[in-house]
Amino acid sequence: MGSSNSIVSDPSSLESQYDFIIVGAGAGGCVLANKLSEDPSVSVLLIEAGKSHLKEIKAKIPMTFPQLLGGPCDWNYETTPQTHIHNRTFGWPRGKILGGSTSIHALMYHHCAPSDFDEWEADAPGWSYETLRPYFKNSETYHPHPLHSDVDMSYRGTEGPVQITNPPRVPVTHECLESVKAVGIPYTPDFNTPNGTLGCSHMQGFIDTKGQRSSAATAYLEPALSRPNLTVVTMTTVTQLLFFPQSSSPKVKGVELARTAAPGKKPSPQRWTVDARNEVILAGGTINTPQTLLLSGIGPSEQLKKFNIPVVKDLPAVGKNLADHVMSGSVAYRAAPGTSIDYLTTFWGSFIPLIRWLLTGKSILGGLVPPGAAFVRSDDPKLPYSSKASPDIVAKDATSGKNAPDLELIYAPLSFLTTNDNKAPGTNVIAVLAALLRPKSKGTITLASTDPFDKPLIDPNYFSDPNDIEVLAKGVRLCLRIPRTEPLVKKLRIRESNSDKKDVFWLGEQDPDTVTNEDIREWIVNNCATLFHPVGTARMGSSQETSVVDASLRVHGVANLRIVDASILPNQLSGHSTAPLIAISGRAADIIKSEYTDKFKGL
Repeated sequence: MGSSNSIVSDPSSLESQYDFIIVGAGAGGCVLANKLSEDPSVSVLLIEAGKSHLKEIKAKIPMTFPQLLGGPCDWNYETTPQTHIHNRTFGWPRGKILGGSTSIHALMYHHCAPSDFDEWEADAPGWSYETLRPYFKNSETYHPHPLHSDVDMSYRGTEGPVQITNPPRVPVTHECLESVKAVGIPYTPDFNTPNGTLGCSHMQGFIDTKGQRSSAATAYLEPALSRPNLTVVTMTTVTQLLFFPQSSSPKVKGVELARTAAPGKKPSPQRWTVDARNEVILAGGTINTPQTLLLSGIGPSEQLKKFNIPVVKDLPAVGKNLADHVMSGSVAYRAAPGTSIDYLTTFWGSFIPLIRWLLTGKSILGGLVPPGAAFVRSDDPKLPYSSKASPDIVAKDATSGKNAPDLELIYAPLSFLTTNDNKAPGTNVIAVLAALLRPKSKGTITLASTDPFDKPLIDPNYFSDPNDIEVLAKGVRLCLRIPRTEPLVKKLRIRESNSDKKDVFWLGEQDPDTVTNEDIREWIVNNCATLFHPVGTARMGSSQETSVVDASLRVHGVANLRIVDASILPNQLSGHSTAPLIAISGRAADIIKSEYTDKFKGL
């Protein structure tokens, strides 16, 4: 068993066998490592390809997360050229660090819509919102705030490991929210209750009362590190699953390991093996989990044969059903001096806030960007989707239920620019953007080679279903109306004569009634980006033809193998995925414990 307080980075130091092997230390891996190691008689090995989070200061400061993207804490994935978006490619940040993407994401705490989970019930019973509610509640400690006294504490957890706060408000937070309300979007005091998520409100964040990030690593892994039965190994890559050779049907024996190569260095050919007495649990996420399955001979037989990989189990759905949230790009507006926090992107602008955060934790750097959001339906007749320039956009309903959204509207006093950042230095910016929550377009994760260190091919297939861009265009219509509504409009400096489509402010400075639907579609194609929420590539369901795991998260037809990460989601969620994944992982731990009652005595 692992030594006390140990995080090792050398796979050669590991024992030959553990009760449970968890591959990937993201939300799922950290929750499982904590829960399964509660019984001191159960040995658990947690394997992470990236580094430890403990000395990564930028993973502690909420507002510095953008500086982690593209660096050694990020897998630095990139999509294939997207056919329906002028063959553009998109960076896909994923966390390569203890905590996974919970250590590098934008910290937005959101339960999503209750019907998102209820729609799974027909094909994967046991995952309804009512079933998951106690896991949401038990996972969190929500800290009440005097400015948010309307939050109903009966719905919120007060003793969980994840710390949730209403962080410090940034400039124009009030004006943005009031203008959202003024266009007809109702206020809701809390997105995270059984009442659902429709409406507008301030966002809550994975931020503790000291102004630090509360990740899966800080909340679940750190409290468990002193347990001698938990071993955490970093900088270690699982190259493939190992199987019992004489078994009549596929049965996982353990994993093969290699040292993760340092940036710019070639990986070592040396390999180690570790066995699991009970099972291996894949928690590598939507990209890494299907890659591991495919390299191990589990997946569509035609793809495996293409790479001369022996077929262990023909599972056609591995790597398919990929769904991601697409955001429109920022509709940017020039703003009055003092209304933007773009100064934080400069060294001297961030210097004093950084010193304050280091000394007290009470700094704007402990805040949340974006500070607020709205969740709406694109078919809501009360909202101003119309324009005199074009007929009303017609889109099909892709929501999970009548009280669920298909659009999120995000606002912030920050550029949030995705392309063509050609604004003059020092320009104050307020940005509003729309995010498509329920895409009908589905993509794939496929192998590029049989080398486990080669990145797989990521094809989200954005806008392959034309309904998606129509829904998103309706969201952009709202992004043109909200800032021109009081009180936010008083903070803007709109130049009505702007005719330069290459100018980052062009769309926001047009009269909404002169902007055509085609103008918006063209603008979306040129400016859209990912919101970093890929799911679904090892989806849960009953059929081996259309899913990868059953309702207990066991891989169909393969013994001793389970998956607990975002890849198992049958459909895309109507919001931000971290809180649901933590709740799902908590229930997964209980399912596992119930199946090994001889191991987990009294837990």
